[in-house]
Amino acid sequence: MFKPLLKNDEADVRMIGAVVGILITLIIAVLVFYNIAGSIDTTTIDGELTGTPAANATTDTLDQAATFFQIAPIIAIVVVAVVILGYVSKIGG
Repeated sequence: MFKPLLKNDEADVRMIGAVVGILITLIIAVLVFYNIAGSIDTTTIDGELTGTPAANATTDTLDQAATFFQIAPIIAIVVVAVVILGYVSKIGG
């Protein structure tokens, strides 16, 4: 099943391109999210909406995003390691 991919040099380039694309997307996601989340004015929102603490919702969202952004680089490292190991096994095999 994987033999056609192992003998196809274009598949290697596409796989490496996909990994680079994932890493760039992760970096952009972190930058965009924290720029947007940092600009939310929860004081005004809390003043206008009684009984709905927007600051709590923003804090919860930031906590969840922080958890994701801590795990995502680990996933990216694993993906890169798999690509490297696959390439090394192809060369040695």
